[in-house]
Amino acid sequence: MSFRNKFKIEGVRFFDTRYGENPHQKGAFYIESKNRDPLAVQRFRKLQGKEISFNNLLDINGAISALSHLGGKKPACVIVKHGNPCGAAYGKNAREAFYRAWYLGDSLAAFGGIIVINRLVNKKLANLMLKDKFFEILSAPEIKKEALNVFFQRKNLIILTNTALRSPKLERKINLKKIRGGFLIQEPDLKIITEKNLKIATNIKPTKKQIRDLVFAWQICRVSKSNAIVLVKKETLVSSGVGQQDRKRCCELAILKAGRQVKNSVAASDGFFPFSDGPEALIKGGVRAIIQPGGSIRDKETINLCNKYKVPMVLTGIRCFKH
Repeated sequence: MSFRNKFKIEGVRFFDTRYGENPHQKGAFYIESKNRDPLAVQRFRKLQGKEISFNNLLDINGAISALSHLGGKKPACVIVKHGNPCGAAYGKNAREAFYRAWYLGDSLAAFGGIIVINRLVNKKLANLMLKDKFFEILSAPEIKKEALNVFFQRKNLIILTNTALRSPKLERKINLKKIRGGFLIQEPDLKIITEKNLKIATNIKPTKKQIRDLVFAWQICRVSKSNAIVLVKKETLVSSGVGQQDRKRCCELAILKAGRQVKNSVAASDGFFPFSDGPEALIKGGVRAIIQPGGSIRDKETINLCNKYKVPMVLTGIRCFKH
């Protein structure tokens, strides 16, 4: 991709948000007039609920991005809070995907979050979702009328539908961030990591199940704020340590939040390990396989540590920072 000397931004005000990031700030949502993305937020149909806020829109966008990385081949559910996935899972059906995302993920963080699912929501699932839970937004390709009657018990609950969620695709347009004095523009991160891309760095190889979990963990890690460490088991997000300034504390936070779920999980790191202390904390906590970019001058120390504990480590060769 080549960048032009001039870049023009033009938008049309779609609606004013309830307020900005905080109640003392005003906010508004502007849309690109020629945007044809089927998953553009303005193409979601609102069925009920209170006014959508500035922060809601940010989290909806993050949830769509996370679900797009998981795709539409299998039933999947993602729960996002403050821009980060705190629940994510595949399931044999929509109900199982939601159950695993909420109950096996970080249900404490999920409180007040946003749920996006890539399958139809029926009455049975609606009843499960409302049982002793609070979330601000639910988005799905379709919601049965009987399910809507259940959700109507909570009139403030925002419900959005978009049939494109059945097979969500990654956004391919340029990524833009506003900074003081101008804009930063970059290509979208469309690099997909599969089993074929992985380089096994340790003497012991990961099992097929571990590889599936490692790839899943990488997909969630790349949509989590850097620095990020993600723990996954049975294609379900167990916990994450995100937004920390050092990688070791990300590891410790992920382990702490996972509790007993950390046992036999796999871990993904969005950047290389500068020291072996992070992987050692993960392994002693119960992690049994690790995926990371590699590229540190101390990679050998980390690999030797994994060999010592007979824990497989695979390298992607690329990092997936998100700021």
